Amino acid sequence: MRKILAFFGIGILILLMDLIFNYDQDELNIFISDQEIESLIYAWELQVGRSPNNADVKNIIDDVIKEEILYREALRLNLDLEDRIIKRRLAQKISFLREETSIAPPKLEELQAFFEKNIESYIFPERFTFTHLYFSSERNGKQRAEEASKNFKEDSLPKSDPFMLGKNFVEKSRFEIQRDFGNQFTKIFDELVFDSWIGPVESAYGFHLVKLLNKVESVTPNLSQVKEKVEVDFYLEEKQKTLDSYLVELRDKYQVIINPKYIFND
Repeated sequence: MRKILAFFGIGILILLMDLIFNYDQDELNIFISDQEIESLIYAWELQVGRSPNNADVKNIIDDVIKEEILYREALRLNLDLEDRIIKRRLAQKISFLREETSIAPPKLEELQAFFEKNIESYIFPERFTFTHLYFSSERNGKQRAEEASKNFKEDSLPKSDPFMLGKNFVEKSRFEIQRDFGNQFTKIFDELVFDSWIGPVESAYGFHLVKLLNKVESVTPNLSQVKEKVEVDFYLEEKQKTLDSYLVELRDKYQVIINPKYIFND
């Protein structure tokens, strides 16, 4: 038994020595093209804001060499196996390659059909113009806003706090208002009262007195008004279809085995 273990240990040692000292000669050749170096120099210029000098270029090339050596050593030691981050990055890369498969420009009737199918995505939403006075929560905003509302005089506006996004908002959609002020604030646009100060109205930052000035109704455009955006969306959908089709084609080649505990019916 001891002899068997000894021979087994010697075998493992020989294998490790072979991995360490017997490299394929081609694997020891690192070729860095002018195109790759020029691409890295261009990226360096964008990041730093100036052209690299000779020392900078040398450092750029040295970094590429270090990265390539470490990359090859990692592959040689199979460090790429079972690494979820590497798998995800490679999956993303092949997805990008498949998505970039050339797609024929859409015919006008195809674009029109796509536009009509997704018309809700292109409607110009209703927009509101309003002004406000802000009272910070950190400075007893609710009480100050209530007092300002009770004693309000149009010709002498009460003292309020500065608001980081400004005082006047012109033709803002509900989405934009909700993004800037929060969900609670947008409720005042459900029952519109124009040209009168209302409040206090609570936001994510404090309390406000608000004066609605105008509303622009939503508009459904025709294709010519949004054609550029429709074309972009059309291409994105076609790319996704190309990738989905590719995945279906590949999936037929694989047998997927999942622990019964994690099999769920659709």
